[in-house]
Amino acid sequence: MAPSPDDARPTSSGNRSKPVRSTQYMIAPAGPGVSAQALAEQLNQFGNILWTHDQRGVSGPPIAIVRMPDEAAAALRRSTGGSLIIEPDSHLRAASFAGPASAFIPAATAMTALGPDLKVTIRVLGETGAPVEQATVRLVGEQASVQGRTDRDGNVDLTLRDEVPETIAAIFVSARSGHWGLWQQQPNIEADAVNTLTLKPLSLPGRLDWSGEAIRFDQIPDHCRGADVKIALIDNGVATSHKQLAGIEHGIDARSGEDRSWSKDVTGHGTPCAGIINAAAQADHGIRGYAPDSELHVYKLPLDARCSDLIAALDDCLQNGIDVACVGVGCERGSVLVEQHIAMAKQQGVSIIAAAGNSGEGVLFPACSPHVMAVGAVGRMGSFPEDSPQAAQAAAATAAAGGLFVPPFSCRGPELDLCAPGVAVIACQSPDGYAVCDGTSLAAAHVAALAALILADHADFKGTFIAKDAHRVERLFQILKDTAQPIGHPWQTGAGLPDAARALGVWSDQRPLAMPLNAGLREMRSAIRQLDRIPLGASQAMLFEPPRGPANVTRLPLNPAPLAFQAAGGGMATVHELRAAMALAGLAEGP
Repeated sequence: MAPSPDDARPTSSGNRSKPVRSTQYMIAPAGPGVSAQALAEQLNQFGNILWTHDQRGVSGPPIAIVRMPDEAAAALRRSTGGSLIIEPDSHLRAASFAGPASAFIPAATAMTALGPDLKVTIRVLGETGAPVEQATVRLVGEQASVQGRTDRDGNVDLTLRDEVPETIAAIFVSARSGHWGLWQQQPNIEADAVNTLTLKPLSLPGRLDWSGEAIRFDQIPDHCRGADVKIALIDNGVATSHKQLAGIEHGIDARSGEDRSWSKDVTGHGTPCAGIINAAAQADHGIRGYAPDSELHVYKLPLDARCSDLIAALDDCLQNGIDVACVGVGCERGSVLVEQHIAMAKQQGVSIIAAAGNSGEGVLFPACSPHVMAVGAVGRMGSFPEDSPQAAQAAAATAAAGGLFVPPFSCRGPELDLCAPGVAVIACQSPDGYAVCDGTSLAAAHVAALAALILADHADFKGTFIAKDAHRVERLFQILKDTAQPIGHPWQTGAGLPDAARALGVWSDQRPLAMPLNAGLREMRSAIRQLDRIPLGASQAMLFEPPRGPANVTRLPLNPAPLAFQAAGGGMATVHELRAAMALAGLAEGP
């Protein structure tokens, strides 16, 4: 198992001690023919070998996970003359969250101290008066912000330095499940008192959530369910205790290999994504998975996940014949070793769809890889209460077409391929509830579900692209992008919002969502500066970065023929369209 994050350990020199920084590295031979044992023997003198990655039966070089001082890594690099790939084993962070993205609403910075610390108690209740446990409460002041979680009584004690009640700019509250969040500007907060806030109950929609309608999952036939397609969810586990997710049978802990640890979700991050993909339908509400007949495999990453854990998960995808991998984590730096495994997965027909990230900056890795489809988030006006944290996001957002907007947290840049619903999405939540969730991981899950439907039912993947190889992946990516509806600037929304009806060949009218591309010069310059900042701010432990996206696609004409069904509300095919379809199938001469 991996140790704690990078630390500093003292060493003695006479009567003085100075810290020596140790970092966890991934090290692999740059060429073939080196065994795991030979690699370990070569590295023993430089640091503490935590484990050697055995590739789990997948062809590829051995990878040693080593903790060593940075000076030792530099010495090893000099002594091996480029025969080893040496790079930090970077931490990964989740790309969705239940609750407010209030971190993206900066507070003004005051230069003078206002007085003693401000201590307040917040009590969060539901409309029935019952306490709301595990709600996240965030106070934003002039100089700083602070957040905490409520206890079983619904209480949380918070302390802000150098603030007074009058300088509190906003308060954000988000429940783990069962309630809408709350956003108040200039709240009436009293010090040394219990401040009570009441949350609205979350009512489940009687039909598809707004996100399903936005992608037009409601316009495809009921039998399009993703049968015989294997989807991997690489995230923080899934709560199979949820009544709509109890049918998920396949999973593994990517680091330890334990059998059932994957079936729990402490963070509440993987469960909403699993629900979007695979939740069984319930008669009393519209929350369901959009590819419910797909075979979902859960690859649980630990809370302190690193790039080496992502490599292990990708190797397992190859072992299990995965068709689509949905990745809900990322990091700022690219990884050559991870990129090698991404390319290997693509060669074997694994289509990787990844969240762009929630930092509001450049697209994270692995989403920025040209072998991966990067998905950003969009929201829709009117899909949330006016006093919710999502309303705060909308107030700071960039407008898109059709009442949609790009939230400030969604990462952006030229590597972005698509956007999908990722604000105020009502989804399954562990252990057996429902929550209002935000994040680009949710957007990626929507696209992964649509990808499964395309692989299962699109004619291209029953003929020309039936083989599981890189051409299959690129053709899938092309269909997703070329049938998407443009809604804004490509650096913010990629090719646009996926359209399930168009991607599956259902004949229906195109929605009039398109809007002019009007990104300003200032915005473009800011994005370019952000892209420059990624390599400039990085450690010198890596000599180069892998190439960045957008995703490569196979550029061929899209099949103009509809599928052998028609969705409710779709337009009838014309005689010209039927003749074209017959000609394509070799049944008649073209028109």
